[in-house]
Amino acid sequence: MPPPEAESIKSLINIAGILALVFGIIWIIIGAITIASIIGVVFIVFGVVDILIYLQLKSITELIDRGRYREAKDKTLTWMIIGFILGGIIIGILLLVAYLKYDELLRKAAVAAPPPPPPPS
Repeated sequence: MPPPEAESIKSLINIAGILALVFGIIWIIIGAITIASIIGVVFIVFGVVDILIYLQLKSITELIDRGRYREAKDKTLTWMIIGFILGGIIIGILLLVAYLKYDELLRKAAVAAPPPPPPPS
């Protein structure tokens, strides 16, 4: 049974992923409509980045399911920064909140980890 902090982080990441997917589709559609101008290309780039964020957030959720919290935290930081710059403020804020929740999760996981077995004699 995963800790409640992990479920909270997964919920935030899932919400951010859904928003990234929706925004990505919208930006790509707007970009396709206005492709004749430079702004259309910019919209397509933002849309592709949002789709990439969505795909990466799915892999972060899988890391959390496997209990690899430190690796998930590092990956969340990377995509949080990209989310703030190219994905949208809302996605970046959700990932920031999830990132901040990792500290409590990592602290509890370290306390709950059983000590290593004694060496064989």
